[in-house]
Amino acid sequence: MTLYFLKQAWTQKPLENLEVLCDFKASPEEISAVFHITEPSVKAEYSEINSKVWEESCSELFLSFGNGSYYNFEISCIGCILAEHGKERFNRELLKPEIIENIELSSTLGNKPFGIRNEKTTYELSVKIPKEVFVFDGCKIDTMSLIGNIYKCADKSPTPHYMTLFEIETGKPDFHRPEFFKKL
Repeated sequence: MTLYFLKQAWTQKPLENLEVLCDFKASPEEISAVFHITEPSVKAEYSEINSKVWEESCSELFLSFGNGSYYNFEISCIGCILAEHGKERFNRELLKPEIIENIELSSTLGNKPFGIRNEKTTYELSVKIPKEVFVFDGCKIDTMSLIGNIYKCADKSPTPHYMTLFEIETGKPDFHRPEFFKKL
């Protein structure tokens, strides 16, 4: 596994009590990530697959095999997931729930919505994405061409924030920028 440290982005003054480390590993069988997160507040209200989890305390994997399209896996602090595929921010195709259900998700915060915890919280979020999920790439994981970015956000939490592994050079938050993907 490779340990990555995410950096706060699009902020004048970095938030205190906000730190994200990600243990990341890619093999021909699966892509796995373990997020070690501390944040000043957490929000978890959604429980349905493909909900607006980016509004909550959310960790994200954007992955491409260098072919002009990419997958976004957006996972709330309780393991609720949104998964899509496409070439750009718009006209993305949601992965079907029966495909998404192959992804193993677990959080030390459990899997039930709890609303808002307006206090410093430390938790771990684990994700295992098997090759069968990459349906738009023949259910294969090409580790040699794998590029992407890793993110953390909380758009509508009491402490909104945006974090990235690789810098995105835009004036406002925008994770759907494959031109800034790098080798993972």
